Amino acid sequence: MNVTIKISDEICREARHRAVDEGHSLSAWIAEVIRKELSRSPSKKTLLEALGNDRLSEIDISFPRDKSSIREVDFS
Repeated sequence: MNVTIKISDEICREARHRAVDEGHSLSAWIAEVIRKELSRSPSKKTLLEALGNDRLSEIDISFPRDKSSIREVDFS
């Protein structure tokens, strides 16, 4: 299938060089990158990941679904 994508000249040059370095055409290299991305298991994003802070994405933030599950936390 033929697909047209629009990317900047700089990204295209970098991608083409990477493809050649790996012995692939640009099309084959892009197809492989997409294939790898699609094979990854989908994961739920944390709030911090959704906000774009990858460095703090290891923090697990959960919000209660209803008031009965709210608990008091002592930070002293």
